[in-house]
Amino acid sequence: MAKPEKLVLIGFDAPIAPRLYEYAVEGHLPNLKRLVEGGVYFENCLVPYPTITPPNWTTVVTGAWPGTHGITCFNMHKPGMPLDQTYAAFDSRDCQAEYLWEAAEREGKLAIVLNYPSTWPPRGRNVVQVGGAGLAVNEWRINPDLSHVAEVGTYASWYGVTLCEDMLFSTEEYPLAARIEVKEGEGWVNLPVGVKRAREARLDLYFPRALYRVKPTSWWLLLLDYGSGFVEAAVCRGKDYETAFAKLRVGEWSPLIKEVFETEKGPIRAAFKIKLLELSSDGSKVKLYVTPIGALSGWSYPEDVASKLEFEDAYPMPSHGVYRALNLGWIDEETFLEVIDMEHRWLAKAACRLMELYPSWSIFIMHAHCPDWAYHAFINKVDPKTAPSEEVNKTYLRVELEFYKSLDRMVGEILSKVDLSKTLVVVVSDHGAKPTTHRFDVREVLVKAGLLAYREEGGVKKVDWSRTKAVPQRACYIYVNLKGRDPGGVVEPSEYDKVVDQVIEALYDYTDPETGLKPVLFALRREDARVLGLYGDRVGDVVFALRPEFEGQHGPFLPTAKWGIGDLRGLLIMAGPGLKRGVRVSRTVWLTDIVPTVCYLMELPIPKDAEGAVIYQALEDPDSKVRELEELRKRCEELKEKYEKLKAAVEAEMRLTHTYFMKEV
Repeated sequence: MAKPEKLVLIGFDAPIAPRLYEYAVEGHLPNLKRLVEGGVYFENCLVPYPTITPPNWTTVVTGAWPGTHGITCFNMHKPGMPLDQTYAAFDSRDCQAEYLWEAAEREGKLAIVLNYPSTWPPRGRNVVQVGGAGLAVNEWRINPDLSHVAEVGTYASWYGVTLCEDMLFSTEEYPLAARIEVKEGEGWVNLPVGVKRAREARLDLYFPRALYRVKPTSWWLLLLDYGSGFVEAAVCRGKDYETAFAKLRVGEWSPLIKEVFETEKGPIRAAFKIKLLELSSDGSKVKLYVTPIGALSGWSYPEDVASKLEFEDAYPMPSHGVYRALNLGWIDEETFLEVIDMEHRWLAKAACRLMELYPSWSIFIMHAHCPDWAYHAFINKVDPKTAPSEEVNKTYLRVELEFYKSLDRMVGEILSKVDLSKTLVVVVSDHGAKPTTHRFDVREVLVKAGLLAYREEGGVKKVDWSRTKAVPQRACYIYVNLKGRDPGGVVEPSEYDKVVDQVIEALYDYTDPETGLKPVLFALRREDARVLGLYGDRVGDVVFALRPEFEGQHGPFLPTAKWGIGDLRGLLIMAGPGLKRGVRVSRTVWLTDIVPTVCYLMELPIPKDAEGAVIYQALEDPDSKVRELEELRKRCEELKEKYEKLKAAVEAEMRLTHTYFMKEV
């Protein structure tokens, strides 16, 4: 069996695996189709519970269950913390298991890790890393100084960006956008020849999620009429047309703009693009979109790697806001797809450049978050069962296919840089997604059961810890407010089991009045949740799961959950030396099985905490290693036999003694 020399592992966050597979085999995704036809597609890839990002990506690269590696939800909670306090689970120091690249380092292997969640700060001496502190480069869910932001609330999820998410400047009112006033231009110099009329607006930049305070920054928007109405917009640094860094007509993008922004941490060089979305002929209405502003450094290890990843048409953008912009009506579907494709092009270019810069690499691992944010933003428009109209459904089915096409192009560009005959390729996801369905609020269940109490404080509803016996936390946990363990605990240790039983009983007793269904699929004691790979002091006292008929896209749902077009199973495609070709494997595989299979094929050291198994049904010759071992043993026996014969012959020669006498003359 051939041994792969390199590994390329590409992660998509929250794709709906069967849909992606169908798009691929139908020819819409040619690069993924090539992998499916030349490798193995696993139709029943199950992922750890809860079906959520940080724990499951950590499982992919450790081979360990969440109870072992310790990343147990999107946010972290540790013993001793207040029960309403968590922080984002993106700190690699919280991972208690060994990463694949740390194990490979024992054999001197070099790894490249690109935008892989929950891996910052970088671990390992032989790793080149870009991002990992958030879900996109320039997004931070652990501060650059490695401190955490404490979040209070059941569903809190803090993040910041180095500088800025996207911005909209418009004469019309849009939620969270900057409304601008256009007036006649005054005091401008160096206007183009032929300009009959000019109008202007001041653009005051805003940085609501910036990690650092940014010095107030303003641009000037200049609208130009050459005699037949306003047709051009220029974005200038001052009232001088020659300072314009973007000259646009409706529907046009600027080139990539690189600017320096002054912040409390010093100057930060960054990149972005601008698109003119609307401009009325009389100049009274204008709509200008600025993409997320991405810093060009500060997110790589070694630090100077970032300077080598600058390109002329793509840049590292903190893209989360783009999905929000679509829902807020800032941008149309075409603009959305153009911006998302910019991010994927940068990821592809960065991957290829890193491979060129470090030709001795053995492991390349990356993640792209697009499907997750896209399905959070508009999956109910993609699903015919929930779409508001047939027309909207048709539009968003096309948007879905187009973002998958963008990801497929990214994959194709990356794979063009490797020798596929010597490379093991893995395309994998952390979970799937489903539409938003009926509402279920576990807090209401606990309140009705007398286990959770609130009080009013300054018009704000807050948990009354003196009367609260149990509280929900994160995606799927309920904690007993235990005296001696939790700050403000009121439940005596002797009453712990009783309260756990009351919580479980309340969950099972609840019936949704709208549907008549029991939302809670199961509720388990902490010790019983070990069957799900959840254990230890970083999980709740009760672990529960919901039926897919309730709540959002993923999280408190089993990996087998399905509803409408939704499917929570993971995506897994593997292709390369030693693997079967053009095969669909129907047996259950788990994300924990990826690392052992990769290490088996590549003969790498197994990470110390890996708990999965080799997927023998995917191997071209499952017994090849056994035969190879038998042949080596046989060869050793043959060599030993020859050695013994040679040794005997040499010893016999050494025992021979001859005496020669010279006859006297």
